[in-house]
Amino acid sequence: MTKAKEKLKQQKSWKSMLRRRKEISKFPCFSWLMNTVQEDPTGFIKSKDLLAKLSALCNFTITRLGTRRYAMLKNLCPRVRCSNCYEANSGRPTRTTCYRGITWRKCMHKELKTLELEDIRNHLPPPAVYLSNTVAVPSDVVCNGNIVMKQILLCDDKWKLQIRGVDIDLESLGIDPTFTPDQQCLNMVIETVQKVRLCMGVSVDEDQSVPFKEFITMTEDANSENYVSRAKCCLQVVGWYSCGAACQQCHKAYKDYMEAELDQDTSTEEEADPVEDQDPVEDQDPVEDQDPVEDQDPVENQDNSIQVEADPVVDQYNMTAEEIDPVLLDSEDKAELILVFDKAFPNALAERELLLASQTEFNREQYPCGRRWDSKVIGACIKLWEESPQSYRALIDSNKFILPSKKTLTCKWNNYGSEKQMLHCMYQVAVDAKLPACGWAGGIIHDEIAVNQELTFKLSRAETQLTGWIETGMEGFHICILNQGSVSQKLCSRALQVSFLGYTGFRFPVCQFPTGGVSASELHTILWNVIAALNLWGFQVDFILQNGNKENHSFIQSCFNKSGKESRYCSTNLAIPSTTIIHSQDFSHIMKRLRNAVLCSGHGKGFKRVIMKNGKEIVWKHWEVAVKWDRDVNDGALCENITDAHLAPTKADKKINNVAEDMLNKDMLLLMESYQCSLGDGSYLNSTIDFLKQTSTMIEVFRDELGIAKITDIRLLKLRKVLMWVQQWQRHVMSEKPIETDKQCSMLPVWKFLDDVECLLITFNDICVKHLNQFPDSMVVPSRFNSDGIEDHFRKAKTLYSGSTIKPNYDTYNKTVIQNCIGWEQYQKLKAVQEIQSEPTGT
Repeated sequence: MTKAKEKLKQQKSWKSMLRRRKEISKFPCFSWLMNTVQEDPTGFIKSKDLLAKLSALCNFTITRLGTRRYAMLKNLCPRVRCSNCYEANSGRPTRTTCYRGITWRKCMHKELKTLELEDIRNHLPPPAVYLSNTVAVPSDVVCNGNIVMKQILLCDDKWKLQIRGVDIDLESLGIDPTFTPDQQCLNMVIETVQKVRLCMGVSVDEDQSVPFKEFITMTEDANSENYVSRAKCCLQVVGWYSCGAACQQCHKAYKDYMEAELDQDTSTEEEADPVEDQDPVEDQDPVEDQDPVEDQDPVENQDNSIQVEADPVVDQYNMTAEEIDPVLLDSEDKAELILVFDKAFPNALAERELLLASQTEFNREQYPCGRRWDSKVIGACIKLWEESPQSYRALIDSNKFILPSKKTLTCKWNNYGSEKQMLHCMYQVAVDAKLPACGWAGGIIHDEIAVNQELTFKLSRAETQLTGWIETGMEGFHICILNQGSVSQKLCSRALQVSFLGYTGFRFPVCQFPTGGVSASELHTILWNVIAALNLWGFQVDFILQNGNKENHSFIQSCFNKSGKESRYCSTNLAIPSTTIIHSQDFSHIMKRLRNAVLCSGHGKGFKRVIMKNGKEIVWKHWEVAVKWDRDVNDGALCENITDAHLAPTKADKKINNVAEDMLNKDMLLLMESYQCSLGDGSYLNSTIDFLKQTSTMIEVFRDELGIAKITDIRLLKLRKVLMWVQQWQRHVMSEKPIETDKQCSMLPVWKFLDDVECLLITFNDICVKHLNQFPDSMVVPSRFNSDGIEDHFRKAKTLYSGSTIKPNYDTYNKTVIQNCIGWEQYQKLKAVQEIQSEPTGT
């Protein structure tokens, strides 16, 4: 009795489901989509919001859009794409489906004027025309020299569509035939008719004899000539979800005709074969040589039907991956593969091991389109392809390896690199590395690299794009229009790189933008958007690290109501107002500017100022004389690494961190003190030695790889003393009133630069306090608090393709970011895990 009830209940549920499907199929979904959404390249609609509106109208709960309704949406907005978006949910992102490239259509609330049927001809939007009581919309198809017209028949409250005399079933296409005589409804009807797909027939050869043969061309492409076969009862339109260009009736008619032709040819061949050509009966094998009937398998079906044995190859395509046994590679096969691979790429050992491991999975006789390439395999193949396309092609042509094609690699390459994909990759690497909570916290660092002004074509999923224009987002584009007073597009001359710098050493390039030299307003938009995106993926941004150029100063000042010094360079986080952001300076850039300030200090031609401290000069001549004394007097030089490039650096030498720090570290302090002791009266070096004591302390602290685990660390105390020394120096120089203001400024490095030094010393202490209060078991490593990583990335971008002296274009630079991102994956995992397991050895 229970089984009968369950069966009856199941039948009722099936009947209700079928009835619900039939009612949903009658709903004019396409017309609803026309009135609800519209194309917008920058917009997106969440799937759950779209389904909620659709369910409210259908009075049923719809859980997914479905193939047919998505096909309608794709025909309505060709550039729409389905993707995943992430929402912040309890501090962690939650994945949901969204449709990008569309947005909600704005509703018109104003009253519309009612149109009479006689006045419609005066209100038709182009390209519609009024012909003999009908509205005709020309299509893109030219059949036998005549343009195919779509005719709209308007009635009082309904409208009909005819194509070549055939009435179109609008309900089957999800189109609402209701018509109200107003301008909005008229425009919507014509726009709907323009979207209707015409049946193009089945393509045939020019000399092929088929019934109802037509000559088809397209109005947009005069060279698109094609002969087609059309059914006598052609439906004239194609469904939204149809993959082909012909309707079902045309396909069926052509298939029936070809089968009839094949049967006729077969029968003709059988009649032509004479009986005497067959083998005589006596030449055949005797019956007794055949297997006995009792030894054969019994046939269960006794209806005289012919049992056809399944083709093993065709059957294998219907098998799952678990049912197909993998082909295991023995030692001989593996040795042969290694020999072939090493011949093409002798130095790619890591890629070889990865591809050899993947062959066990892909070396099956399965349908090629069923393969799904792992991201690690794609990354390894992209590296090999970029190293030598000819060798990669030779590897494929050897028929020894199953590898992705060049087209697959091109699509993966060009579709990679967007901000969303970089963030997804960054999130995945962090999850795979099992970063602790403190590993998800850190800061962002940004810098620019000069690129060549070139336009390049980029093919991505059958779309051709031009890269090389300045693109800093829609807000940056509108600001540029307001500043210039015109709409213009310029080629980028620089690339802005934004990277994440974690406390545990986790680094990752977040995004890059082609710019012409980023402005403060563009930085304001870009950086806060990046911080908001990182927060959405679960990354916490505590600080922004940047150098001290003019635009960065303007950006920092725009984040404060008064001055940054009064707020200790800590502002409200505009992306997450409940938190704060610390604006800090790059240590490497600070040291290079300190060396440059002393380099310009002296008397004579080429010197801009004379730096003074306590009435004593700090000039570059002191360094030159001390190094010369060290070389002449000491057998073993105290500073062996000091070269002529340190004493007279070129423009390229000034950009190298070690060249600057070698002149300001503790070894140079020891040399200067030794030189002072060798003099009878070396008191004039007191200020120089005092200056070197402060710079050597900064270098010693910020290049220390030992983490700071407590806020009472002695190194933080040393930095506070350096800060007090800088502030005291400023106050002492400015308190000397008899000296003119210009001369006072020449006794110090640039004022804004001294503010940057203060900013670095203040903010590093505050960052340590903030992080250690939030994560007491964590630590802050001072040697990571610089832009060395991003500068190494810039150097690699120059040397990877073009050489160190040639600037890359933006497309080439973008490829290096992608390649480094793929190459960093394993390195970041190992490095992050090692540093997570390490513990501070002291304070």
